[in-house]
Amino acid sequence: MVRKEVEKNIMSFTPINERICTLRLKGKFHNITLINVYAPTEEKIEEKDKFYDDLQRTCDRVPKHNIVMILEDLNAKIGKEKAYENVTGKHTLHDISNQNGEMVCNFAVENNMIIVLSSNTKQSIKEPGFQLN
Repeated sequence: MVRKEVEKNIMSFTPINERICTLRLKGKFHNITLINVYAPTEEKIEEKDKFYDDLQRTCDRVPKHNIVMILEDLNAKIGKEKAYENVTGKHTLHDISNQNGEMVCNFAVENNMIIVLSSNTKQSIKEPGFQLN
């Protein structure tokens, strides 16, 4: 479902596979590509490489001047490892990343992206009243 005021700005919707789709929106200064994903769970080891290959191909196809946002359920626990602090920030829910979390962080590093939820929170996600602005 898309609100009426947003609907007029839709340039395209592309289902890539059962785990990835894109929505391109006309922006005022730059167009926006939203990539919606649902990653395999931690136990589905054989599916993870294909998922991240498909996600990389999808990102590579986005026009260079578009703003890219990956909206996701990556089934990941993002930890506080120093190696990933440049993409996660200091405020994450978990102390240690699981394998999916490491894959997400590596993807973000390789694509010069940040993990917004982790990098913009000033309080613990466990605290009452936590919300994204």
